[in-house]
Amino acid sequence: MNAIASEGVRSVISAGTVYQVEPWATFNHEARALFGEHWREVALNHAEVPLDIDYDRYATMAASGKVHVVTARRAGKLIGYHVGFIDGHLHYKSTLHCVTDVYWIAPECRHGVTAIRLFQALEREVIKRGVRKIITGAKIHMGQERLFGFMGYTPADTLFVKIVGGA
Repeated sequence: MNAIASEGVRSVISAGTVYQVEPWATFNHEARALFGEHWREVALNHAEVPLDIDYDRYATMAASGKVHVVTARRAGKLIGYHVGFIDGHLHYKSTLHCVTDVYWIAPECRHGVTAIRLFQALEREVIKRGVRKIITGAKIHMGQERLFGFMGYTPADTLFVKIVGGA
């Protein structure tokens, strides 16, 4: 791997893929074209809970330094991303946390170590920000338990979802 610096953004190149921190303000404009594909693939209950991203709220949180984006790019093309929120935790105010919002790798790039390298880049960068604990999830139907176990993540919670109320 080879570290590079470009316009103040820290980058690591691995096998032709560049992993780097990018500002939400620039990332989200390009990523908007991918968010629908991502949602269709991983979300359940599409009819009951439509995709409706609150870009204004993201912008507000990004302006306060709480939104953290790491991207994966090949030949400049966005092929993956991790978006997390960095903040103190209400139960552990002395321990800074990074809570995953979303992560995604383009289907054609899911072979090899792309996802592992994305999370390694995330870990390196959030440590620099003082993060002590990363909380991430995996959709049960996506079968990512082995991947996260390999990277040293341990199961901690099980989430249950129920659609309530009418349309």
